[in-house]
Amino acid sequence: MGRTEINAVIIGPQGERELTFLVATGAILVGLPEEIIEDSGLERAPDGRIRVLKGNGVVEGDTFYTLGRVEGEGFGATAIAAPIPLIGYELPENMRFRVNPVTQSLERLGDDELGSLFML
Repeated sequence: MGRTEINAVIIGPQGERELTFLVATGAILVGLPEEIIEDSGLERAPDGRIRVLKGNGVVEGDTFYTLGRVEGEGFGATAIAAPIPLIGYELPENMRFRVNPVTQSLERLGDDELGSLFML
């Protein structure tokens, strides 16, 4: 297996910004470096803070609401601060994509295909 990276656009009050994201199937949310959160003008989500398990243990952090586009399709997602741009499994699943580890890309699920059991 390899490393799956995709280009996606983050849309904030300060405009659009295209970034290369690591598709991290072990993560849940969208992760953005703090400087990108600030430069994009993303506002804290009304639900405030969240506790998440990261590589260095359980940490608490602010959540941000972001809009964007991946594969030409718009999305809204909850983001948290992360060292690099990453997309957790929730966004591709909600948009009906799956990660193909052989081609290291996202693939659209067919209308007759089930997503993961998480979606049932």
